[in-house]
Amino acid sequence: MGRVNTVALISLLFFVQFAKTVEVTTVTIPTAVESKDGVGFEVLLAKLDYLEYKFMELEYDIKEQNELLARNQAHLEKNNEGMMWMMTRLDEAVGRNFSKVLGQSWQILQQQKSCSNHESLRKTIFNLKPIKGPSDNVRMLFDLHQFKVRGPYDSCSAEPSKTSGKYLLQPFTEDEPFAGYCEQTKFGGGWLVIQHRFDGSVEFYRNWTEYKHGFGEVDKEYWIGLDLLYKLTSSKTYKLLVELEDFNGDYKYAKYSDFELGSEAEKYMLKKVGTYSGTAGDSLTYHKGMKFTTLDSDNDGSSGNCAETSTGAWWYNNCHHSNLNGKYMNANDVRSVTWYHYKSAHYGLKYTRMLIRAV
Repeated sequence: MGRVNTVALISLLFFVQFAKTVEVTTVTIPTAVESKDGVGFEVLLAKLDYLEYKFMELEYDIKEQNELLARNQAHLEKNNEGMMWMMTRLDEAVGRNFSKVLGQSWQILQQQKSCSNHESLRKTIFNLKPIKGPSDNVRMLFDLHQFKVRGPYDSCSAEPSKTSGKYLLQPFTEDEPFAGYCEQTKFGGGWLVIQHRFDGSVEFYRNWTEYKHGFGEVDKEYWIGLDLLYKLTSSKTYKLLVELEDFNGDYKYAKYSDFELGSEAEKYMLKKVGTYSGTAGDSLTYHKGMKFTTLDSDNDGSSGNCAETSTGAWWYNNCHHSNLNGKYMNANDVRSVTWYHYKSAHYGLKYTRMLIRAV
């Protein structure tokens, strides 16, 4: 509409200017005609002047309206920027609150799981994916589809089928269950495997953190972890069974009536080693009262690091009578997987297994 008015205004102004030009050039008209027609022409010029004024006034109004529109548009754009800023802040605030709600919901869900019965808990955990620990140990929550039997149970002794294998165990209700291997046939059953060597497939020359949390797989070469072992043995009295076999197939064992570790602050000290019985000889009492030593944490009674000289990790004294976490090899060597009183020498063993059972 503004463009049409402008074009019309220009056209009228051109007409007015043309009429004025005509007025100047018509002075030669005869007097009679000038007298008669001059008045009408003056009236026409007056009207044209009035129209020019009105159009100028209209043009000014249009210009003023355009400026007002421009100001309003700028104001709207500024308000829009302000609203966008507010929406962004609001979106961030909603996001933060939503995250908090999700976190609280997860905590509530976890509490509900803790209050559920064992069967419900088992079904919930059954669908979870594996969660790896700080080493290659997958101890805390295995993919339970690999398990042939149910759980969780308080202990291997509480498992009703009395079939050896992998089970979900939960001796502490406030903690997550863990996967363990239960030996249910030998020496009355109810034994939890805490260490296993049989083919050298897993490296046992490891650091403190790995020995603390555990490594390997429960039905293969395996170390349960010092932290869990401390928590178990300090909660009640446990017996210890050590199974040994050499590369010629000769099997022997050692049993101890009591077995307890200290805390990490105590460097997982071998606090208790009970009365010995068995066929392998007593090669553990020598280590009673000693702290655990690894390649990066020297806590033994030697001037050097027995973990380095023995290529393992153990409750070394100066240095050892037993070295079940040593180097897997068929040789008479202090670095080997050995139980000194087995043959009164540091004779490398093919198979070792350590197991505990609550009294």
